[in-house]
Amino acid sequence: MSASTAQQVIRSRENNVSSTPFTARSAASFTLFACALFIVLGVVTTLLGPILPLLPKRWPVTTAQLGSLFFWQFIPSTIGTLLSGVMLSKRSFRLGVVLGVTLCLVGIAGLIGADWNLGRAAVACYGFGLGIALPAINLAVAEANRKRRAASVSLLNFAWGIGAIGGPLLLRVTHSLSGFLAVLSVLVGAGLAGSAFWEMPPKNADIPAAKSAPLAPTRIWMLAPLIAISMFLFCGVENAVAGWAATLALPSFADAFHATNANEAFWAFFLAGRALAPFALRRMSEAKLLVVSILTAAVGVLAFYFASHAATILLACAIAGLGVGPGFPLLISRVSELIGPERPACTVCFAFAGIGAATLPSAIGKIGERVGDPRVGLLLPLAGLVLLLPTAKMLSAWQRTA
Repeated sequence: MSASTAQQVIRSRENNVSSTPFTARSAASFTLFACALFIVLGVVTTLLGPILPLLPKRWPVTTAQLGSLFFWQFIPSTIGTLLSGVMLSKRSFRLGVVLGVTLCLVGIAGLIGADWNLGRAAVACYGFGLGIALPAINLAVAEANRKRRAASVSLLNFAWGIGAIGGPLLLRVTHSLSGFLAVLSVLVGAGLAGSAFWEMPPKNADIPAAKSAPLAPTRIWMLAPLIAISMFLFCGVENAVAGWAATLALPSFADAFHATNANEAFWAFFLAGRALAPFALRRMSEAKLLVVSILTAAVGVLAFYFASHAATILLACAIAGLGVGPGFPLLISRVSELIGPERPACTVCFAFAGIGAATLPSAIGKIGERVGDPRVGLLLPLAGLVLLLPTAKMLSAWQRTA
């Protein structure tokens, strides 16, 4: 499908939808489609983790070069997220979803036979696509389900977690990197076809005036660096551990395909941590849960550093995932409560989250190459978690004085 043809299809669908009321049945249908698409995009987002130990067989690259792939994915993704906000303020949800998923398809398909140079470009391409598509789908689902936005978006991101867990399983089933990428390309292609024709909610033109944040603008910009650093570290730790889990676990498993069990353990308990967070919040405050989350993650990362057997590696990854899982949503809650989602400072905080996701995993590769042991790089996310403890307490103090 050419770009001009795709644009004509999008405009045609927009015109048709604008004259048709978006019913509850339409909302339910779209939400189910969005969840299915998010499962696929969950596989794409976490793609590097399970395939990383297989790439040296295809490309003659160093550990540092492997680590740089996270930079190539998450910096374009951050740029895409920033551009997505501008795009969605002027155009429909469909444009953002179709454009983003198209770029994901081009990037994943481009990886199948790529050399190192083309491979980096392909990773950047699907990373940029994710940055555009994920916010657009999140906002579209929220708009389609105005009476239950939080529940619908939570369901959507639960579906993303299923994709993160399912990616390593799909890789083991195909038992081939090229075969895995080919199947994933077909799934993304199916998502693209659905995105072009599935009924999506129109954007609401009557946007209510934004509520003022509880803090004055001067205090907001004093608080923003603290939250930005926290989001930088949490996203960096999440992607560092999940991204390198299979590679660091490889010596303890039969082959690279079985080493992806480490990714599955991390993401399964990551999802469990998020699912259990609402129950934990009935017994403790958000501030206390954030500290518990950080400490649990630190125990898991430290255990992973010393683990030398498959069972202990899986246990360590599970503990790390359980701790990391609730942390980022708790920080988002702080952003919404103390800053407000409409403030530019909020965008800055989320940009730092993407930069952290790009920086810490890349740094692990560089550290591992310099000392000759990538596992030593785990000390970096461990240090990040230690640094998060005082920042969490400072955030708690801000909340009490707000």
